[in-house]
Amino acid sequence: MMSARVAQGSQDQRKLQALNIDGTSSGLPLSGARLRWTLWIHNRAVVRPAINLAAAVLAGILVQIATERFFLPRNLLGLFVQMAVVAIIACPMALVMITACIDVSVGGVVVLSGVVGGLISQAGAPLWLAFSLATLTGLAVGYINSLLVIRLEITSMIATIGTMYVCQGMANILTNGLPVAGVAKGYSSLGTGRFWGVPYQVPITLAAVVVFVLIQRYTVLGRHAVATGSNLEGAFLNGVNVNKTLTLCFLLSGLMAGFGGVLYSSRIGNPTPVMDQDLLFQVIVSCVVGGIALTGGEGTVFGAFTGAVLIVVLNNSLNLLGVSTFWQYVSLGLLLVVAVGLDKLRLGDRFKLRSSALRLRPDGQSGNGTSETVIESEK
Repeated sequence: MMSARVAQGSQDQRKLQALNIDGTSSGLPLSGARLRWTLWIHNRAVVRPAINLAAAVLAGILVQIATERFFLPRNLLGLFVQMAVVAIIACPMALVMITACIDVSVGGVVVLSGVVGGLISQAGAPLWLAFSLATLTGLAVGYINSLLVIRLEITSMIATIGTMYVCQGMANILTNGLPVAGVAKGYSSLGTGRFWGVPYQVPITLAAVVVFVLIQRYTVLGRHAVATGSNLEGAFLNGVNVNKTLTLCFLLSGLMAGFGGVLYSSRIGNPTPVMDQDLLFQVIVSCVVGGIALTGGEGTVFGAFTGAVLIVVLNNSLNLLGVSTFWQYVSLGLLLVVAVGLDKLRLGDRFKLRSSALRLRPDGQSGNGTSETVIESEK
């Protein structure tokens, strides 16, 4: 029993070192429950999704008590339909943000791919061809984004803002600023169809989440994305093909944004060249609330999904309570500020753990016996 406790303590100390936390406080080593609590608090991949899901469940229970409508099957299925496009785009966006980049072109890609699909369907092409070419449009934009970021070395924010406006403008040029009319009769089937009473968007969303969770956890791309976002130069020196990693992440983001545009236009029936600004904001907020570090290197795809769940549940709860749409914008903005604020508090606590221990050591020795003269702030 004693040997097992010692082994567990050594394992926890190694985890602290992996998190760059010195396992001391006031000069004394952390141990037992306090050590495990410290590890849990600093594990973004566990804490943030757990908080999001708990908050979503709590909100649902409170609204159910107030209205008796939240847990109705129709409302729960409607939540998935509302969340589908956001979650599908947020999953690859999480990978992009983990590499310390961002792709804000997804809003324009959703519009352009929907318009392309509608125009091809209007021309009499089969639906599978219209949907496929619309999705590939997003893939092409993703590749252009990767070239701008990698070859021209343009900051990802600036590069993707540019492509977002290009996509928006192209959509309006192709349609003269008008919705696409005369699409095939079954064009809306993907966005509104059901299988055994379940909307198609439910299994599509769950499948996308599972695929991207597996990509992050069990593929080279997922590991290299984290390495690239944590330390670009270090990843390169350790043999990571940084350019290939960034290219694949932007390609996946463009591809799923294109597919999201197909789902979105199919749900509304007539593709429109008007960009939904709320969609882009919800995708980014989902990732941040889900625990993706804005500085890269931290976070999970599943966390981004739980962020999307929380956002949709909050919006739905406010709708059921009869709260104005304007207050939904307020709640979304506050949610983003709180999520970033919690990160700042967490990182400040981590810095204090390290600095307090070092101040108490006149020889400047860290907990692992190596000399540290400079304390670097962490992501």
